[in-house]
Amino acid sequence: MCLKRNLFLTGRKSADKFKILSLVFQGFPISIGGFRVDGVYEGRRLRGFEIVDLSTLVSARVSTARRGGWDIHTEAFDTIGVQSIKEAVHSADLVVMGGLGRFEISARKFRQAVNEALESPVPVLGIIKEHSNPFLDEIRNRKDIQVLRTTDENNNEIRHYIEDWLHRILIQGKIYGRG
Repeated sequence: MCLKRNLFLTGRKSADKFKILSLVFQGFPISIGGFRVDGVYEGRRLRGFEIVDLSTLVSARVSTARRGGWDIHTEAFDTIGVQSIKEAVHSADLVVMGGLGRFEISARKFRQAVNEALESPVPVLGIIKEHSNPFLDEIRNRKDIQVLRTTDENNNEIRHYIEDWLHRILIQGKIYGRG
């Protein structure tokens, strides 16, 4: 099987995909950049989500819960999200996209930055929501993308697969002039 340059995890919320990525990063002496998306809680109640730049830890609310749905703040994606991706492509060994989902559909600059990162020589490791929309489907259908489905039962197996993938992709990057 041909080694894909970009790898995404998908699966149920309970599969804690970013925890898997965090465990992998602890074992690799590489520079990472990009973003993660965190839930914002009041007590045990989910009130929204925020995007966090992994290099600077600057964050901004991307959505706020309201009765019957969500208010989406695309400017957070188009500022912090875009900057975190572009900086990672420029200076990191690996671009991390810790959550692509449905809220980004209206964030044109952010979607463009995601696509530019996927086209760059820097490998991307991310999380993609199972939800279907044109933006997510386009990413899943790219020839340079591999998507792994996580479950509560296969987290350890997935972590080892990612470690092997990272090792191989970074060695290949050095061979072909990146790194």
